[in-house]
Amino acid sequence: MLTIVFFIAVTSAALLVALLFWSIANPAQRVWPPPSAQVGWQFWLVWVLVGLLIFATLYVGIADYGSLGLDALPWRVVGGVLLVLGNALAWWGVAALGSRPTTGLAGDLATGGPYRFTRNPQYIGDILILAGFVLAANSWLALWPALLAMISAFIAPFSEEPWLEARLGDAYSDYKRRVRRFI
Repeated sequence: MLTIVFFIAVTSAALLVALLFWSIANPAQRVWPPPSAQVGWQFWLVWVLVGLLIFATLYVGIADYGSLGLDALPWRVVGGVLLVLGNALAWWGVAALGSRPTTGLAGDLATGGPYRFTRNPQYIGDILILAGFVLAANSWLALWPALLAMISAFIAPFSEEPWLEARLGDAYSDYKRRVRRFI
């Protein structure tokens, strides 16, 4: 069972990375962000993959606990701190942006809350959550889908920014000049 769930986690993460690269290379045929203001197949494809990735990686990390060989207690503490900080940042970003734009659907430009400091607080939070989970679970197998998911969180803004500039115009261009992409 662990092998099957690991395969689901890695495959979901790899497909997300591939879809993001596709969207960056082919903006007219992008999958992310969804090209329509309506919930279409692109929306569902991305969110089903994200859901599979999350649940499969959680299962793998728990089932494979301790296989990474780190000294458990210090790394669980570091992992726990990263999990808490990542969740705080990601959910602060959701609160500032709103649920609809968070899922990739059109919304207004958010420049308050964590968006004063970074254009992508939710992605930074996701990366911290993933790193924290791998360290807390101390799992060799959870490391691989988590790394792929971190790559997807890192490259997603490169797919989103042209879409945001086209939708929001000068307001987004000005925001982009004032606030860094990540840190």
